[in-house]
Formats: sequence, structure tokens, C-alpha cells
Amino acid sequence: MIGAREAKILFLLVPFAVGGCGKGNEPGKVPGEKAGEIVRVADAVLTGDDLNKLVPQDEQIPLTMDERREFVRRWIDTEVLRQEAIRRGLKTDPYVEARLKELEQQFLADYLVFTELRKRTAVSEQEVEGYYAAHEREYLNEYRVSQILAGTPEDAERVVELLKTKSWAWVANRYSIDASAKRGGDLGYLTKGNMIPELEAIVFGMKPNDVSGVVKSDFGYHIFRLDDVREAPVAVGLDDVREQIMNTLMLEKRIKAYREFIDSLKANADIKYKDESYLRPAEGGPQADTSGAYEEADTAGAP
Repeated sequence: MIGAREAKILFLLVPFAVGGCGKGNEPGKVPGEKAGEIVRVADAVLTGDDLNKLVPQDEQIPLTMDERREFVRRWIDTEVLRQEAIRRGLKTDPYVEARLKELEQQFLADYLVFTELRKRTAVSEQEVEGYYAAHEREYLNEYRVSQILAGTPEDAERVVELLKTKSWAWVANRYSIDASAKRGGDLGYLTKGNMIPELEAIVFGMKPNDVSGVVKSDFGYHIFRLDDVREAPVAVGLDDVREQIMNTLMLEKRIKAYREFIDSLKANADIKYKDESYLRPAEGGPQADTSGAYEEADTAGAP
């Protein structure tokens, strides 16, 4: 099994599976041979220059010789498969053409976002210190939390109703789908940075015995109860959480910058819906083109 580092390298290698892009011929080389050529499969070539271009200049990963050999081996495997797929006519298959178009669209969009946000989301030391000062109390305390986790909104609402007449432990033991159910939903003492974001967003505003409403996360639908707050037995200084704060601020900046960037692009883009049924309710109709578009969509067999 390959690690995250190798996976990143191999992901970046994929675009070169369609053939190398080395330099032109050098004097004394075999006709058609490229400078720095490592290997070729039929007319597809992989050069040393290709390998050096795989990682962005500001994120260069020094490659060991074993990693280079693994590159080459996987490149050959992929290229052999690609050429066989073309030989069988798969490149002109409508599904393949549609997927390639989709992958190109997604990759270009993702890379644009990556390059744009990298410029917009630097975090300064002053920002880190300011964040710590504003949240110091949260870092110096521990919060004992219990939860009841439901799988659906309907189950969560049922839990809310049951809690009006049944004890927390009784409901948690019977209806929570989390492993903590046997302990009455007790998650123990948690600290800032060690909670799921959805819990952290509300717990610091709660008082002991407060019960939250239904909170949705990637895990399901939670109802939280704050059981206790105590001073952390070990002091947490700025140096202890500097990296954590950097990550928090970076994420906040990326979310904000992405929204601002995409909104600015959409505000200047020529977007016209030919089928108004695909508009989200909040989007309204001003940008929809209703000049006979629906008749065209119907005759074209649009869904």
C-alpha cells in the first residue's frame, strides 16, 4: 500500500500518461529521441523533464531513486492500458468522451481555486496571537459533553420528543447509534480543537446541563448536552496550539475567499438557464433566458 506522499506524486503523474513532453532532439541522438528520455511505449515518451514538472515549483518533493523507478513502472502500466483502450476504440465511446470533458472541467476549476486561494489565505503571526487571545478561556477549560446520535432527521426529532418525558441516559441507550450510547452518550472531557466543528461551534456558548437542538454533521444528526466545565489540568499556551490555530484560520480564510471569488466570477459571467426548472428557488428568475428556450429544450429531448 502506498502512503499519502506517494499517492500525491502518482496523482500528479496521471496527466503525463498520454505521452511525454520532453525537449527537442540533441545532436548525436537517435532520430525522434527526446532529450532526457527515460522510456517510451510506442510513440509515447516519458522524460526526466516530465518527472521534474510533476510537482509545483513551490512544493518540490525530493524524489529518491526508488520513487523514480516506481514512477516509471506505473507510467508504463498506465500507458500500455491507454494504448490498448485506444486500439479498442474506447476513446471515441460517448461515455468516455463525456467523462474526459468532465474531468478536464473539474481539474481546471480545482487548479484555478488552488492557485487563487494560495494567494489570498496567508495567515500572519499577529492573527494567530489575536485568535489565541480572543479564545484563551476556551483553551484553558475542558468540556464534558454527552450526545445522542441519530441517523435521520426523523429519528432526531423523535429523540427530541422523547427527551421531554424520558431521561437522557434512557433515550441515549436505546436510540443513539453512536458507540457512546452504552455510556449514556458520554463523550468525556473534550478540549478546543478536539471536537467536531459542529460541536465546537455551539459548546462554548452553552452552560452545564444545556441541551442543544438537532445539529447535522457528516456523521448524522446530533443532540448534545454540556455536562460540566472544568479548568484543564495542564495549561495550554500559545505554542501548544499555534499550528492548530493556523489551520483554523486558514480554513476560515479559504471558505470566505472561495465564496468571494466564485461570486465575483459568477457576477460577471454570462449565465442563462434554458430550462428554468433547474434554477434553485433562491436564485430567482432574472438570469433565466425565457425567449423560447423551453420549446427548444422540449424538441431537443431535454430531461
